[in-house]
Amino acid sequence: MLPANTRSWAYWETEHQFILLAFEPELLTRQIADTTDRQTFVELLPLINPSDPLIYSIGLALKTELESDGLGGRLYVDAMTIALMAHLLQHYSVQTYLAPTVVNGLPKHLLKQVVDYIHDHLDQELTLETLAALAHISPSYFSRLFKHSTGLSPHQYVIQCRVDRGKHLLRQGKLSIAEIADSLGFTHQSHFSYHFIRLVGHTPKAFINSQ
Repeated sequence: MLPANTRSWAYWETEHQFILLAFEPELLTRQIADTTDRQTFVELLPLINPSDPLIYSIGLALKTELESDGLGGRLYVDAMTIALMAHLLQHYSVQTYLAPTVVNGLPKHLLKQVVDYIHDHLDQELTLETLAALAHISPSYFSRLFKHSTGLSPHQYVIQCRVDRGKHLLRQGKLSIAEIADSLGFTHQSHFSYHFIRLVGHTPKAFINSQ
């Protein structure tokens, strides 16, 4: 765990593999806005070889996402980033930062505004920052409120909406599977098929044949 502006060195006598997670300090300072503390300065504790399964899991998740050419999408990356920042603030900062308890979700009018925006922009790359701006709150706090209101994270909700829209377009039979995937904001047809199988239980082609 190496804070900014910290010098370090290391060497290995045998071959090793490792994952390096590096980020701009602003990611942490933005996360503080959602805590009960009013400070704007973060100081992480320098630690060598901390054993933390969650950080390692997030690193592997981001590595898999990178190698899959964006299978989960930008919202998935945003969610992993926020989870990492919150974890670092809670367990590895000089001062412990606690997130406020979420009692209620988004107000109904804001939730409707966000949901309508999602449905109108399923073909585009949606981000937590964009959705949170509609509700005039920070991305991390928005993510928590949205899940409290819908039972799904923003990433899960968007994928579900895209698959539901895909089912409707498949029933119409006017577009090919590849065209439908592109119209729903998926990077490739295989990405659409992956999420379709995961949520529906059938391939898009098998779904067409069953209708």
